[in-house]
Amino acid sequence: MKIVNLSKLLKKYKSGWVALNKEDKIVAHGKTFALTCQKIKDMKDVLLVPVSQNYFGFVTLCNG
Repeated sequence: MKIVNLSKLLKKYKSGWVALNKEDKIVAHGKTFALTCQKIKDMKDVLLVPVSQNYFGFVTLCNG
């Protein structure tokens, strides 16, 4: 499994939730978890991440 540093990609988001696809691209952003889920309802293999000022220690494994 490769290690990916998403801090530069996520830097411009100050609040809410961000959805990323397998290619590490942001496919949606929303103020709330529910709103972001609505935006990605027809997508597969998407990771939802809460926006944070510091992603230190944020570890997620996805099987895909």
